[in-house]
Amino acid sequence: MKVYIETYGCTANMGDSHRMRSSIQAAGCCVAERPDEADVIIINTCAVTEPTSRGMLKAIKKYEDKRVIVAGCMAAAQPYLLEGLGGNVESAGAPGAEAAMKLLGIRPVHGKPLLKGKTAIISIAEGCVGKCTYCIVRLARGPLRSAPPASIKKSVKDALEMGAKEIFLTAQDTGAYGMDTGIRLPKLMHDILDIEGDYRVRLGMMNPFSIADILDDVIRIFQDPHVYKFAHIPIQSGSDRILRLMGRPYTESQYSDMVRRLRECIPDITLSTDYIVGFPEETDGDFEMTMEDLRANKPLKVNITRFSPRPGTVAAKMDDLPMAIKKERSRALTRLHHEITSAYMRSSIGRRLSVLVTEEGKPGSSVARDDSYHMVVIPAALPPGARLDVKICGASTTYMIGKPIEI
Repeated sequence: MKVYIETYGCTANMGDSHRMRSSIQAAGCCVAERPDEADVIIINTCAVTEPTSRGMLKAIKKYEDKRVIVAGCMAAAQPYLLEGLGGNVESAGAPGAEAAMKLLGIRPVHGKPLLKGKTAIISIAEGCVGKCTYCIVRLARGPLRSAPPASIKKSVKDALEMGAKEIFLTAQDTGAYGMDTGIRLPKLMHDILDIEGDYRVRLGMMNPFSIADILDDVIRIFQDPHVYKFAHIPIQSGSDRILRLMGRPYTESQYSDMVRRLRECIPDITLSTDYIVGFPEETDGDFEMTMEDLRANKPLKVNITRFSPRPGTVAAKMDDLPMAIKKERSRALTRLHHEITSAYMRSSIGRRLSVLVTEEGKPGSSVARDDSYHMVVIPAALPPGARLDVKICGASTTYMIGKPIEI
């Protein structure tokens, strides 16, 4: 049996697909490189927004002449969308590798960590503790289930032995790790950072409410030289009224205090955040508060999403705003974000940075990251995993251009 796996969405899905590959190969079957070679197609789906779900249906319909297994969040949260697509389409009914492998009659196994170049992606938990009124992913992924610290540490060691230089710890909410077991993120990181070697760890998204009680410990984590000074902490809205409607248990002021505390202790930390625009009942005044939050906190990486009602969520029952308003607000927030990032990138010209090459760029170039996880494009073909000093000689809206410094 030959199986082709097509993956969409987050790093959790990437990890799930990697485990499917390991399980298929352990069973003596073949993972096909192209869909036309396969007997079975697995579509590992995302369902985070309504346009995403439409895209998933389009992807599934491409393979009318194949047996198709739909895994991922759509299989769990929107199985009814698969009805009537044809007898060749089967729903795994749940995200993860187990459900999809059951349909193939294959026992799921845990293989080596997923390595992309010199970057290892390691999942530390599934599910979350949040009660966000707009989120379909929490319905699909379920309650928090933290992986045992020993298995995570083993995966990190395995990844380093395989040649990884960058470890990406991922979860639906990395900051919530251990809330179900009592062994919280700081203890896990203490164990991981005891591992010797030349590597960097990037922490995945952490909700403000999941790290509020461990903020001092999280700050100490970022101060470790093995950890990228990069914090992805989504605020979603600058309006306290909208945050309440979203089910986000904090205020804009509490979020901003957290950002100030991080920057006081780690001046060169890079902040990443998420905003949802056009949430039900969001007024012009509410949106202006979001704009003001962006102006004040100046995150350098921003994910902007137009609100999309998801079935089964509380927010889906609220009165939706016109798409024209969502588009207008998304464009305004994006323009402001680009102004902030462009100014920062230009101000970095002339700086000397130590960087880690993480991947190949366009022909004749390389992509690297400094200790604050800024992207640095180097106009030279360098091997992933190389370390060098560069001088920033140019910048774009979202990245710097660095020239290697001859020692």
